[in-house]
Amino acid sequence: MKRNVWICIYGLSLLFMGCKTTKSHNSDSYSDSLTIALQKFSSKSLIPGFAVSIVNENKVAYSKGFGYASIKDSIPFTPMTINWVASVSKTFVALSIMKLIEDGKLNLDDPINAILPYKIVNPYFPNSAITVRHLLTHTSSIIDDAFVPYYIGEADICIINDSKRFDSLPAYMQPNLAYYRMGKRISLDENIRKYTQPKERWYSDSTFLQKEPGTFFQYSNLGASIAARIVEIKSNMTFIEFTSRYIFKPLGMENTAWNFEQLNPVLVSTIYAHNDEQHPTGVVEHPQYYMTNYPVSGLKTNAVDLSKYLIEMINGFEGKGKLLGKRSYQTLFTPQANFENLNKTDSGNFNDKFDRAILWSVSKTGYRLHFGGNTGVYAFIYINPKTRSGALAYSNLRDNSFGELLEIVSKYEARVAKK
Repeated sequence: MKRNVWICIYGLSLLFMGCKTTKSHNSDSYSDSLTIALQKFSSKSLIPGFAVSIVNENKVAYSKGFGYASIKDSIPFTPMTINWVASVSKTFVALSIMKLIEDGKLNLDDPINAILPYKIVNPYFPNSAITVRHLLTHTSSIIDDAFVPYYIGEADICIINDSKRFDSLPAYMQPNLAYYRMGKRISLDENIRKYTQPKERWYSDSTFLQKEPGTFFQYSNLGASIAARIVEIKSNMTFIEFTSRYIFKPLGMENTAWNFEQLNPVLVSTIYAHNDEQHPTGVVEHPQYYMTNYPVSGLKTNAVDLSKYLIEMINGFEGKGKLLGKRSYQTLFTPQANFENLNKTDSGNFNDKFDRAILWSVSKTGYRLHFGGNTGVYAFIYINPKTRSGALAYSNLRDNSFGELLEIVSKYEARVAKK
């Protein structure tokens, strides 16, 4: 059974690794040329709608939407359109952890079993402590999808807007639909316990690598979930409350939330899936869903708000951020170690496995970046350190053509950001 969940997408990153900067454009208006290129892309891609923003350390230099947020209702996709951003969400976990460290409530090298009310132990290395740093660099030895709750009639994801009309979804999507319909909302803590505690029904020794914690890189949604739970424990508030108080409100991110109930439904995009798994010719509406590990993939936001966040990240990278001090931002963006299983052969700007900072990828050229993908979304966000600028985009369909979108945006980003 295939599951279109928890994907931070190395497949997507492989698409991006081939992106190269091209020769200078001969137009007098790079923004207009970018718009034309994106309109052309939109006209040939199956992606119904997407938004793109380019920013520098001072302002938004470019922000536009293309296509549709709702095909049925002919609602255009604009920078105000709210959509999932998938694993870009993890960068908010990283920022939250660094806020606690700056406030003296946590250290990167604290063992997680000194924080959690239960023990998480790699059965192959029972005497090796898993630390907060390991969680934030994907070296905890904790991995995903070792056990799928489907096989015992349970699920870690559930549908929000279910109806009988989804019974007619394409056959390839029916197993996923059946899985979602078995799910129910549980707390982040219960999600983690079910996967990591030996007496729980979702537990499996294969949730842990036969690698010592801190030595081997393997992307882990579960590890990042535990980091978010540590934020809750150390702050004595929910992750939703913490991020709202210390990130969203200070940055004026008024249309950003983890739950749909907190959002203006008029601004929320419909999400889509392909009408055929192997040879898609169009799209079908997909139901919205809730992920019980929401901090690692469940953020809903728009280009207006996410641009504010990216501007703060660029300024933080330069030691001028307002959410954290200079030293904390330096730690956030500094590569942590040379772990086994990183990809040191690709020198491109968008190799997201070259090196690891605190839940941010670091390419050989120094770009700080994160990709995200899940049912109904592909997304990227990146910082170009040479130009003190960056870009972001997200779509309402997970389609491989999104790699071309990054190529187009990165071609124009530095020049558009100079405005």
